[in-house]
Formats: sequence, structure tokens, C-alpha cells
Amino acid sequence: MELLVITLAYTTPGRDAEVLARIRLISDTVRNAPGLLTSRFYRSRGEDSYYFMLTTWDDEESWQRAQERHNPKRLLLNTAAEILTASPQQWLMNYLWGYHRPAATPIVAAAHLANIRPDQADFAQKGCIEGLRHHASRPTLAFAFLARGAYERNTPSNVTQGAPDNNSIDPSYRQGPMFLSLFSWGSEEEREDFYADTHYRALQKFLGNLGTIHILPLEPM
Repeated sequence: MELLVITLAYTTPGRDAEVLARIRLISDTVRNAPGLLTSRFYRSRGEDSYYFMLTTWDDEESWQRAQERHNPKRLLLNTAAEILTASPQQWLMNYLWGYHRPAATPIVAAAHLANIRPDQADFAQKGCIEGLRHHASRPTLAFAFLARGAYERNTPSNVTQGAPDNNSIDPSYRQGPMFLSLFSWGSEEEREDFYADTHYRALQKFLGNLGTIHILPLEPM
């Protein structure tokens, strides 16, 4: 089964050019990994400075073989620790649902991370899929998917812990099942229409009653 690895790295504000150059080097390194199916790299929109990295692997075995040279978290800590304001966070996930509108080019995006109570995880999964299918019937989204997984607790061996844990998202996101909804739009207007949709608002309220939601505004690199 395909494995989705999500890596979130908070970086030093005011050093945009240097940070972007480092992240692009890491991106180029990861994209040469055997067993890698896809990679998508995003950077923050707004005041906070962070990078959101999505890599999809053939299977768990391919991911394990990538640990030494192509693990995004390892690369960040070993080659770019001085630009980090927090130790990178990483989750291992499986895809549940996806949508793609070929005619639209993603311009803006957002990652919605929902940390759900363990006893409500299956209920939340069913509700998410039902809610997201509504959006596949409308032209607002350019690209989207839903995935479920958990925080990767073990840091790869021989990795230097070069950054403290300040400015990272709430530590509660390291506990229990995590759902990621990644949304992309072809324009700011489409993004605003999506957020104004009553089905989206109902889904957010549904998930908020079952856990905690954190939204990361993004733009594709």
C-alpha cells in the first residue's frame, strides 16, 4: 500500500532566500529517491514561516530504504538545522480519498490537520469522506485529498537534533489519529467560495466536535 509521509518544518523568518535555497536542495535530493512516487513541496502564506512537504512512497519497505539518504526530516536536521526554529514534525499516512480537476492549475492551497479522539476516528473518517464527495461535484477545487495516519515518534538514528520545539504546532497533534485534508484552488476567488460553502462549514464543525483542527495556508513551490 502507498505510504504518504508529511513533513512540517518551521523556519527562521527574514532569511527567505537562504531558506528557500536550502529547501529546494532537499527537494531535489528527495525526488531522486528509489521508490518515490510523487513529491509536493509547499511554503507558508502569511506571517508564519514554514514548509510543508508531501512525499508518496511505493510502500513501507520503500520508505524504510529511504531513511539513510532521502528522509525529509533527516535531511532537514542534518543539512539545515540552523534555519529551523523547531524540530521538524513528521506523520506517516495512507490515502483515503482524492480529487483532481485537470483543467485547473493549483495556485493556492491549505492543509487542514485534524487530530481526532481515538474512539471517534472511524466515525470521523466516514463523515469526512461523505462531506468531501460533495466538493468533487463542484468546480471549486483544483486538487484535493484526504489521508489518515499518525505522528512518527521515532527520530532516525544518528540524526543531530539541531532545533528546539518552539513555534511548532500544538504537541497534542503528536497523539492519536491524524487526518489531513489538503485543498488546492486555481484562484483566490475559488478559495473564498470554498470556505463560504455551507457543506465546508458543516464539515469543519463536525470535525471540531470530535477533535482539534489546525489550518496551514500554503502556496505550491
